Amino acid sequence: MKLQTIQALTAAATPFLRIDGIKPVSWCRNVQSGSRFGPWRYEAVFAELDGKTWQREGEVIYFVTDRQSQLRLVGESGGRLKDRWRMSPMHDVTTRAPLGRKALFHSTAWAAIEQAFGTEAPPFTISALFGADLARLLVALGAMGTLPTSQDHLCRRAEAAILAAQGGALGLWNKKGVSAAKSFT
Repeated sequence: MKLQTIQALTAAATPFLRIDGIKPVSWCRNVQSGSRFGPWRYEAVFAELDGKTWQREGEVIYFVTDRQSQLRLVGESGGRLKDRWRMSPMHDVTTRAPLGRKALFHSTAWAAIEQAFGTEAPPFTISALFGADLARLLVALGAMGTLPTSQDHLCRRAEAAILAAQGGALGLWNKKGVSAAKSFT
Protein backbone atom coordinates (compact mmCIF):
# COMPACT_ATOMS: atom_id res chain seq x y z
CA MET A 1 0.00 0.00 0.00
CA LYS A 2 1.35 3.40 -0.96
CA LEU A 3 2.30 5.90 1.73
CA GLN A 4 -0.14 8.47 0.26
CA THR A 5 -3.00 5.96 0.66
CA ILE A 6 -2.02 5.28 4.27
CA GLN A 7 -1.91 9.01 4.99
CA ALA A 8 -5.36 9.45 3.42
CA LEU A 9 -6.75 6.64 5.58
CA THR A 10 -5.33 8.07 8.80
CA ALA A 11 -6.59 11.55 7.88
CA ALA A 12 -10.11 10.20 7.29
CA ALA A 13 -10.26 8.18 10.52
CA THR A 14 -12.26 9.46 13.51
CA PRO A 15 -10.15 10.29 16.60
CA PHE A 16 -11.65 8.64 19.69
CA LEU A 17 -8.82 8.67 22.28
CA ARG A 18 -5.72 10.78 22.89
CA ILE A 19 -2.89 9.74 25.19
CA ASP A 20 -1.66 13.03 26.64
CA GLY A 21 0.92 11.70 29.07
CA ILE A 22 2.03 8.83 31.24
CA LYS A 23 2.53 8.21 34.94
CA PRO A 24 5.15 5.73 36.13
CA VAL A 25 3.20 3.04 37.97
CA SER A 26 4.02 -0.62 38.50
CA TRP A 27 0.88 -2.69 37.92
CA CYS A 28 -0.39 -5.91 36.40
CA ARG A 29 -3.61 -7.30 35.03
CA ASN A 30 -5.65 -9.89 36.86
CA VAL A 31 -4.75 -12.80 34.59
CA GLN A 32 -2.72 -15.89 35.49
CA SER A 33 0.29 -15.17 33.30
CA GLY A 34 1.31 -14.49 29.73
CA SER A 35 1.90 -11.42 27.66
CA ARG A 36 -1.16 -9.57 28.93
CA PHE A 37 -0.29 -9.96 32.63
CA GLY A 38 2.61 -7.53 32.69
CA PRO A 39 4.03 -6.23 34.91
CA TRP A 40 3.42 -2.84 33.31
CA ARG A 41 5.42 0.30 34.01
CA TYR A 42 3.07 3.11 33.02
CA GLU A 43 -0.46 4.30 33.35
CA ALA A 44 -1.62 6.35 30.37
CA VAL A 45 -3.13 9.76 31.01
CA PHE A 46 -5.70 10.07 28.25
CA ALA A 47 -8.76 11.93 27.02
CA GLU A 48 -11.82 10.34 25.51
CA LEU A 49 -12.50 12.30 22.32
CA ASP A 50 -15.47 10.36 20.92
CA GLY A 51 -17.22 7.89 23.21
CA LYS A 52 -19.70 6.77 20.54
CA THR A 53 -16.86 5.70 18.25
CA TRP A 54 -15.03 3.98 21.12
CA GLN A 55 -18.19 1.96 21.94
CA ARG A 56 -19.18 1.23 18.35
CA GLU A 57 -19.28 -2.38 17.18
CA GLY A 58 -18.19 -3.66 13.80
CA GLU A 59 -15.13 -4.39 11.71
CA VAL A 60 -12.67 -1.55 12.19
CA ILE A 61 -9.11 -0.53 11.45
CA TYR A 62 -7.48 1.82 13.95
CA PHE A 63 -4.41 4.00 13.85
CA VAL A 64 -2.17 5.58 16.47
CA THR A 65 -0.43 8.73 15.30
CA ASP A 66 2.15 10.86 17.09
CA ARG A 67 2.34 14.63 17.55
CA GLN A 68 3.58 15.04 13.95
CA SER A 69 0.66 12.94 12.65
CA GLN A 70 3.05 10.11 11.79
CA LEU A 71 1.61 6.61 11.98
CA ARG A 72 2.96 4.66 14.99
CA LEU A 73 0.58 1.66 15.20
CA VAL A 74 -2.06 0.08 12.99
CA GLY A 75 -4.51 -2.58 14.14
CA GLU A 76 -7.88 -4.07 13.45
CA SER A 77 -10.80 -5.58 15.28
CA GLY A 78 -13.78 -7.58 14.08
CA GLY A 79 -15.75 -6.71 17.21
CA ARG A 80 -15.45 -3.28 18.77
CA LEU A 81 -12.74 -0.80 19.65
CA LYS A 82 -13.36 -1.01 23.38
CA ASP A 83 -12.38 -4.69 23.25
CA ARG A 84 -8.92 -3.73 21.92
CA TRP A 85 -8.57 -0.39 23.76
CA ARG A 86 -9.98 -1.44 27.09
CA MET A 87 -10.07 -0.13 30.61
CA SER A 88 -8.38 -2.88 32.64
CA PRO A 89 -8.47 -3.11 36.43
CA MET A 90 -5.02 -2.47 37.86
CA HIS A 91 -3.51 -4.88 40.41
CA ASP A 92 -0.45 -4.83 42.64
CA VAL A 93 2.36 -6.76 40.97
CA THR A 94 3.46 -8.53 44.16
CA THR A 95 0.21 -9.22 46.00
CA ARG A 96 -2.17 -9.05 43.02
CA ALA A 97 -4.50 -7.01 45.21
CA PRO A 98 -6.73 -4.57 43.29
CA LEU A 99 -5.37 -1.03 43.19
CA GLY A 100 -8.91 0.36 42.97
CA ARG A 101 -8.65 1.95 39.54
CA LYS A 102 -8.49 1.05 35.88
CA ALA A 103 -5.90 1.85 33.23
CA LEU A 104 -6.08 2.13 29.48
CA PHE A 105 -4.73 -1.07 27.95
CA HIS A 106 -4.33 -2.37 24.41
CA SER A 107 -5.04 -6.08 24.25
CA THR A 108 -2.13 -7.07 21.99
CA ALA A 109 0.33 -4.18 21.70
CA TRP A 110 0.67 -2.70 25.19
CA ALA A 111 4.25 -3.95 25.61
CA ALA A 112 5.32 -2.16 22.42
CA ILE A 113 3.38 0.95 23.41
CA GLU A 114 5.07 1.01 26.83
CA GLN A 115 8.47 0.62 25.20
CA ALA A 116 7.71 3.62 22.99
CA PHE A 117 6.66 5.68 26.03
CA GLY A 118 10.28 5.45 27.17
CA THR A 119 11.57 7.28 24.08
CA GLU A 120 8.64 9.10 22.43
CA ALA A 121 6.69 11.96 23.94
CA PRO A 122 2.88 12.09 23.85
CA PRO A 123 0.38 13.07 22.65
CA PHE A 124 -0.67 10.02 20.65
CA THR A 125 -4.04 10.11 18.92
CA ILE A 126 -6.01 6.92 18.36
CA SER A 127 -8.48 7.02 15.49
CA ALA A 128 -10.75 4.54 13.75
CA LEU A 129 -12.15 3.80 10.31
CA PHE A 130 -14.98 1.27 10.12
CA GLY A 131 -15.27 -1.30 7.34
CA ALA A 132 -17.84 0.35 5.07
CA ASP A 133 -16.09 3.73 5.28
CA LEU A 134 -12.73 2.07 4.61
CA ALA A 135 -14.13 0.34 1.52
CA ARG A 136 -15.60 3.58 0.13
CA LEU A 137 -12.36 5.46 0.73
CA LEU A 138 -10.19 2.76 -0.86
CA VAL A 139 -12.42 2.79 -3.94
CA ALA A 140 -12.30 6.61 -4.10
CA LEU A 141 -8.50 6.51 -3.83
CA GLY A 142 -8.28 3.90 -6.57
CA ALA A 143 -6.67 1.47 -4.12
CA MET A 144 -9.34 -1.19 -4.51
CA GLY A 145 -11.35 -2.10 -7.61
CA THR A 146 -14.70 -3.12 -6.13
CA LEU A 147 -16.47 -3.06 -2.80
CA PRO A 148 -15.88 -6.35 -0.97
CA THR A 149 -18.52 -8.36 0.82
CA SER A 150 -18.51 -8.45 4.61
CA GLN A 151 -16.74 -11.84 4.49
CA ASP A 152 -13.64 -10.28 2.95
CA HIS A 153 -12.26 -9.07 6.31
CA LEU A 154 -11.27 -5.80 4.67
CA CYS A 155 -9.87 -4.20 7.83
CA ARG A 156 -7.62 -7.19 8.50
CA ARG A 157 -6.39 -7.14 4.90
CA ALA A 158 -5.79 -3.37 5.07
CA GLU A 159 -3.77 -3.75 8.28
CA ALA A 160 -1.66 -6.52 6.70
CA ALA A 161 -1.11 -4.47 3.53
CA ILE A 162 0.04 -1.44 5.54
CA LEU A 163 2.43 -3.57 7.58
CA ALA A 164 3.80 -5.33 4.50
CA ALA A 165 4.29 -2.16 2.49
CA GLN A 166 5.35 0.37 5.11
CA GLY A 167 5.63 -1.26 8.56
CA GLY A 168 9.42 -1.53 8.63
CA ALA A 169 10.01 1.80 6.92
CA LEU A 170 7.67 3.62 9.30
CA GLY A 171 9.10 2.00 12.44
CA LEU A 172 5.66 0.96 13.69
CA TRP A 173 5.07 -0.40 17.18
CA ASN A 174 3.25 -3.43 15.78
CA LYS A 175 4.66 -6.76 16.89
CA LYS A 176 2.84 -8.78 14.21
CA GLY A 177 4.69 -10.24 11.30
CA VAL A 178 4.03 -8.80 7.90
CA SER A 179 4.40 -11.87 5.69
CA ALA A 180 0.72 -12.69 5.29
CA ALA A 181 -0.30 -9.40 3.68
CA LYS A 182 -2.60 -9.27 0.68
CA SER A 183 -2.64 -6.53 -1.90
CA PHE A 184 -5.63 -4.45 -2.97
CA THR A 185 -4.59 -3.90 -6.55
